[in-house]
Amino acid sequence: MRIRQVGFSSRLKAHRKLLTLETLKFIVEYLKDSNARMAALRSGVPENYASKQGQWLKKHPIVLAAMEAEVDEREMLKLEKSLAEIERHMESCKEILGLQDF
Repeated sequence: MRIRQVGFSSRLKAHRKLLTLETLKFIVEYLKDSNARMAALRSGVPENYASKQGQWLKKHPIVLAAMEAEVDEREMLKLEKSLAEIERHMESCKEILGLQDF
């Protein structure tokens, strides 16, 4: 019996409704200036992959849905504050679990 490896497009379909911290960071950064490469860089993607990853993320269903929402300045500040709080909680969880190097 041969096992088929899951391809890139299959993974995209499987995770189309999964919002990750990295995707959320990209959305917040992309809303600032609509530049996918710079948003990817600011959200932590290595420079070598920023253009490709930015273009891929722009096509992600969650990102597309977020782009349709009209976000004003006040909501943008709330988003940034919430994201910082999530990152703080993630660091706390990593510390508790001994995963600081990840």
